[in-house]
Amino acid sequence: KQWYQRRVRGTSYTAIVSVFLFIAGFASGLGSLPWLMVNELFTTEYRGLANSICCSVNWISSIILLLTYSLVKEALHPFTFFLYMAVVLFFLAFIIFFVPETRQKTVQEIKAELTVQAKHFPPLIR
Repeated sequence: KQWYQRRVRGTSYTAIVSVFLFIAGFASGLGSLPWLMVNELFTTEYRGLANSICCSVNWISSIILLLTYSLVKEALHPFTFFLYMAVVLFFLAFIIFFVPETRQKTVQEIKAELTVQAKHFPPLIR
């Protein structure tokens, strides 16, 4: 047997606990962040459209993940989730370095801060 195929005592309980911890962590962190940010970054007149786009991107991303999982698993087994972990870490770094703090700021203040931050990027990205 390969080293990753050996059955370790208690792995089923560890897996169940890990799934619950992931769900709790995702729901309280990266999972809810897009919904909170849409309401913080857009004025009332654009929130409906922004929420629709956010919801669409969320579901399309979920479908892509679902459809590509078996291919990724075949290619990277047993390291399948390292790819997903890398994606999550990338977006976590993006959030930490590029998403502004919105606590007790108006939409205009946030927009001004994002405008200043956008000047540091090439025109193609803006």
